[in-house]
Amino acid sequence: MKNIQGIKVGNVVNISIDGKLYKKNCGTPKEADELFKLVIKAKADPSDANVKAIRMYLNERIRIALLAGLESDPETGEVFLEGFNTPIPATLVEVVKEYHENGYPLDAIKNFWKLLMINPDVRVRESLFDFITTHDFVLTDNGYMVVYKAVGIKKQIEDGLSTFVSNQYLHVKKDWKCSPNKYVVYRNVETQELAITKIETAEGWDEKEEGVEVLGKLGELFDSIFNGEEREDVTVYESLYNGAPKMEIRLGIPVQQERKDCDADPSRDCSNGLHVGATAYVERYYGSAEAILVCYVNPANVVAVPDYDHSKMRTSEYFPFALATYTNGKIDIIKQSYFESDYQNIEQQELEAMIAKVKANDVPLPTAINAEEETRSMAELQKMLESRLFDITTEE
Repeated sequence: MKNIQGIKVGNVVNISIDGKLYKKNCGTPKEADELFKLVIKAKADPSDANVKAIRMYLNERIRIALLAGLESDPETGEVFLEGFNTPIPATLVEVVKEYHENGYPLDAIKNFWKLLMINPDVRVRESLFDFITTHDFVLTDNGYMVVYKAVGIKKQIEDGLSTFVSNQYLHVKKDWKCSPNKYVVYRNVETQELAITKIETAEGWDEKEEGVEVLGKLGELFDSIFNGEEREDVTVYESLYNGAPKMEIRLGIPVQQERKDCDADPSRDCSNGLHVGATAYVERYYGSAEAILVCYVNPANVVAVPDYDHSKMRTSEYFPFALATYTNGKIDIIKQSYFESDYQNIEQQELEAMIAKVKANDVPLPTAINAEEETRSMAELQKMLESRLFDITTEE
């Protein structure tokens, strides 16, 4: 049976557990009182559970975990998202503490970690949050990183059907919360202006008499654009990489490179992979760029964070959703055609494919060049993927 002794002086609590001394300088009188009450309880009943409660309170990271509803290992001090065995990096635990103490919502942080847990490279899992806190990156509520890409313009289209369709699709779905296929897109023959109306309204029209041309259902038109069908009225961007061929880029369509062809070695600043970054990275290329794209990156798809250039990273996928300007070191979105919900729909399909791989006893994400091998169990990987899929398919 353990021998527990202790004394409290102001915010300082001195504790002896079987002769081993511990000193805790508590941040507030409330913390000191809470710890000393645990000492008194364990002194009266030195059970393993009561002694463990003291040890957990003495470890700051473990205490943060308890306050934020996370799990912890009292022996190692590692902190975990409830139900998982992948340890959360110390920097991220500190941010959880700050958010919890200030009553900030933790959704973005927890969702970011759920996605980062899926990343197969332990070096990325340990370094990515440090990287984004060094520069002006933003996390969305769904856990995506907002990054930037300097690009050229291969084909310039000021406006057109695709832009109208994508904007109206999102407006109907996001703001009106209706099915886009309940509406049709039509064009005024005389003015060439585009508009939408309900299907039942259009069904009662004589198009010639009304002076309009019905172009199709809003949802079906959007799908043809979103799924990558090349249209004449879509602006096409291209990478600035001087090699051939240059990569074509369109808003609303993920830009992808096979992870197995990307270089995961963080000691290499420039190597294989899709390069995106913070404003400092964009500024470096802005003189040769014709446009700045704002993109989402899923932390699971980050391949490398270079050791010596902390303004950029390599990834196997990014989702360009908006066009921006860069003035006096500040990026401003000037045209946003796509939103998180669009990338989330794509992520859902990717998660389902990854879960199928795990069930077939295959790792969900291929190993990149120079990457550290995945060592976690298939059960852990499947649990992570299914948890994220459940989250995004049960949102209101």
